[in-house]
Amino acid sequence: MSWVDITSSITDVEQITPITIGDLHLLVVRVNERWLAFEDRCSHAGCAFSQDGELDGTTAICYCHGSEFDITTGEATRPPAVEPIRTFPVQASENAIEVDVSSGS
Repeated sequence: MSWVDITSSITDVEQITPITIGDLHLLVVRVNERWLAFEDRCSHAGCAFSQDGELDGTTAICYCHGSEFDITTGEATRPPAVEPIRTFPVQASENAIEVDVSSGS
């Protein structure tokens, strides 16, 4: 596993935070006290959720073509997308928030 400390990037725990680690563009968000991270790219047309989308609970909605994804699993839940988006484990403690960039699924 390759855990990366993203604590300093989180400025508001109530907002979606875009984070870039190398060539990987992620969105990190806390939903119902659980930290989640997912790739900032729709699997259908490659649109960035941070520019052309929104989050409704644990559903990422891509405005390019209307695809929806469960950000807890990455599963496409509404077409036209059929492929999942990559999600990444997040671990949080009192002192740090870390994302495992090696195991995006």
